[in-house]
Amino acid sequence: MNFLRLPLIITSLLLSLTSYAETSIWQVSNGENTVYLGGTFHMLKPSDYPLPKEFEEVYKKVNWLVFETDIDQLDTPAFQKKFIKAMTLPSGQILADQLSPQAYAGLIRYAAKNKIDTGRLQHFRPQMIGLIISLEELKKFGLTAQGVDNFMGDKAKLDGKIITKLESVDEQINYIATMGKGNESDLILQTLEDIKDLPNDLTTMGNAWRVGDRKSLFETGIKPMMEDYPQVYRSLLVERNNNWLPKIERLIKQPEKKFILVGALHLVGENGLLQQLKNRGYQVQQYKAPS
Repeated sequence: MNFLRLPLIITSLLLSLTSYAETSIWQVSNGENTVYLGGTFHMLKPSDYPLPKEFEEVYKKVNWLVFETDIDQLDTPAFQKKFIKAMTLPSGQILADQLSPQAYAGLIRYAAKNKIDTGRLQHFRPQMIGLIISLEELKKFGLTAQGVDNFMGDKAKLDGKIITKLESVDEQINYIATMGKGNESDLILQTLEDIKDLPNDLTTMGNAWRVGDRKSLFETGIKPMMEDYPQVYRSLLVERNNNWLPKIERLIKQPEKKFILVGALHLVGENGLLQQLKNRGYQVQQYKAPS
């Protein structure tokens, strides 16, 4: 069975892991200007702090940080209200009507086992249910602390550094709310199946990340997504990467060094940012800390 499906896809796209971040930063140059491209996962274990020294080293080299979206808005009541609205079914519709009998029965069993009130879930879209299941499972393994994006963002604000984004919060909400559209039952069934292997998946991803093994990251994260979640892969990864590339190229043309932080799986594979930038003639190499 393939592994690293929705729970870790969500983690790597939305949430951050950096305890293995020694080699998770790459330098991208056009021969004159350089930016640093770092992979994130947005949820950490408390034991992951302090962050690896490479993040601090690169942070000190730049006066400009770029995140996927406006991280200041993510904790605001306005964002939460907007997110919940996007994840709520239209009036008169309920979750039970959105899923196949098999998918709904599987959800009921999971909810009962984990003491989740299914009545409170009835008005949410299946995409929200998949997210809830994934985050609940990740919390069981201690991924509950502030992620790198928020940590670095708070630090940058205190230090008066420039902070910009690659996409709006509205765009990010839309990508999440529509992932797997048209295949919602499969999304729920696969998520329920995937969580069985989550402990091994977390270890596998961590080990691959620790040594900066892009091939292993592809085999662990991207390949299963392409096979089991092709629509999610296209919308959450390929489409967003393609939207970000011209923005990143404009950032590279400017002389100021920048630290760009995006979800880890955006970096690897043929459609990943690193390969696409390399194909466009940029010099791409893994960041090496000074000896």
